[in-house]
Amino acid sequence: MGYSFKAVIKNKLGIHARIAATLSKTVSQYNVEAYILYHGSRVNAQHLMDVIALSITENAEIEIDIEGKNAQICGIELQRLIENKFGELI
Repeated sequence: MGYSFKAVIKNKLGIHARIAATLSKTVSQYNVEAYILYHGSRVNAQHLMDVIALSITENAEIEIDIEGKNAQICGIELQRLIENKFGELI
């Protein structure tokens, strides 16, 4: 079972270390495989350094592909995090 979605990163600093850690932690809670696609690169969302290395900036559009039994639940949670700017106020 899979789940995919596109999202725009609204955080002023893009995806930095704290956000990458939040992504990784969220994905690990659902026992799924999740990948971030950005500018032709596809990285595992649980690999912090790979996510940071994508250099995803503010207003960048990314795609997230999730595979596994809980893919939809994980995807909805990730969408909520992205829409809420991962809890950042800026």
